[in-house]
Amino acid sequence: MPSVWLNGLKIIPFSISLTHMKRRSILFLVALAACVGLCTFLNAQEVKPAKVLYFTRSQGFEHGPAKLLDDGTTFSGRGLNAYFADKKIELVETQDGGLFDGDLQQYDAFIFYTSGNLLNAAGSKNDKAKPMTAEGLRKMIAAIQAGKGFVGIHAATDTHCGLVEDGVDIYARLVGAQFTGHGAQQFSTITIVEPTSFPFLKESGKRMTTWDEWYAANQFNKDMHVLLIQETAGMDSGDKQHYARPPFPMTWIRKEGQGRVAYSSFGHDNRYFQNRENVRRIGELVEWSIGRFDADTTPNIDQVTPGAGQMSVQ
Repeated sequence: MPSVWLNGLKIIPFSISLTHMKRRSILFLVALAACVGLCTFLNAQEVKPAKVLYFTRSQGFEHGPAKLLDDGTTFSGRGLNAYFADKKIELVETQDGGLFDGDLQQYDAFIFYTSGNLLNAAGSKNDKAKPMTAEGLRKMIAAIQAGKGFVGIHAATDTHCGLVEDGVDIYARLVGAQFTGHGAQQFSTITIVEPTSFPFLKESGKRMTTWDEWYAANQFNKDMHVLLIQETAGMDSGDKQHYARPPFPMTWIRKEGQGRVAYSSFGHDNRYFQNRENVRRIGELVEWSIGRFDADTTPNIDQVTPGAGQMSVQ
């Protein structure tokens, strides 16, 4: 139908307007269908709830964040719970090592803020703090090897079990290293190993400088993927010269069979767990350990910290 001119104005015939309206309607329906499809996809991809067992029994030195409070929680547990609140992660706190003899299939991962000998009954700090059994420890390790997660916090490297296989404590081999000591609390510079899949590290640049009690360690697993490097230059080493050595790993991840293991030396005192961004550094390790996202676990310790096994500067 031809256009009609009226008083110098072009009038579009109704049939053409109707055609345009039909086209707009079709486009709207297509967009609506796409939106519905996207919503259906997102619902299908909804995050699966997870349950994590948090073990804080100290047989050696008891850190403030691992100390049992009157309500049965710990200061670090409260910080982690606050971080996990909107992430569908349930944190179950305990200092009773006997739980590891029970049903471990209900847990997706295990977090340890422990110290001393896991199996030694002596030295418990309260009547609720009980040691693990050798069977319970082996059962946990088997569960991790079958696909569960494990995350060690701070003093988790100052922990052992006395069960030695191939010359290595089986717990120390699981966590990835053995604590050797620390100097005074101080500011230290940490180098971020790139590339990284961890969101908090992507946002942190190439280095971070922060305050903590920095654990030194040795007997590092060769299969670890280092995320953060403890820079030692300029640090106060103290009388025992804990940092008079080349840079070494302070946060790492590794595979244990089908399971995912992570450790970070962050988290010495309660102040650390008052800051959500601090807690996030540990929380994302837990999220990775339960499969919420993937990360490269290719061993890189020899490439990024070639002097990690050297205990003093020559």
